[in-house]
Amino acid sequence: MRDSNFLEYYPKRVCEFEVNDELVTVLFKKEKLTFVEKTFFKSRASKPHKIDLDEIGSFVWHLCDGKNSVNSIVEKGREHFGEKIEPAEDRLELFLTEMNKNRLIQIFKKVDTKNVIEN
Repeated sequence: MRDSNFLEYYPKRVCEFEVNDELVTVLFKKEKLTFVEKTFFKSRASKPHKIDLDEIGSFVWHLCDGKNSVNSIVEKGREHFGEKIEPAEDRLELFLTEMNKNRLIQIFKKVDTKNVIEN
């Protein structure tokens, strides 16, 4: 169930990442540690967690710069991957929503300042 305006949003990365052999590994710190993590794994708890992205996820990650709309990313993905990325809109919405929920990216909508009336 897609938000009808989702294609107009702009995703932006908000955490660190590494690139190895053209694939992205996202690095992040868990905000809430469990009691066991705090008590018994203090040294591991302070290290960043990692998520390895596949080819499509890595491609999309690089485009999450706050300048590309979701629609633009969908079109670039189709040009690059063809049928492999389909259903592109649904796939990207799921990926970006999960990344946003886990605070790895922020999704925002640009405001047209030309039509804003100042008091």
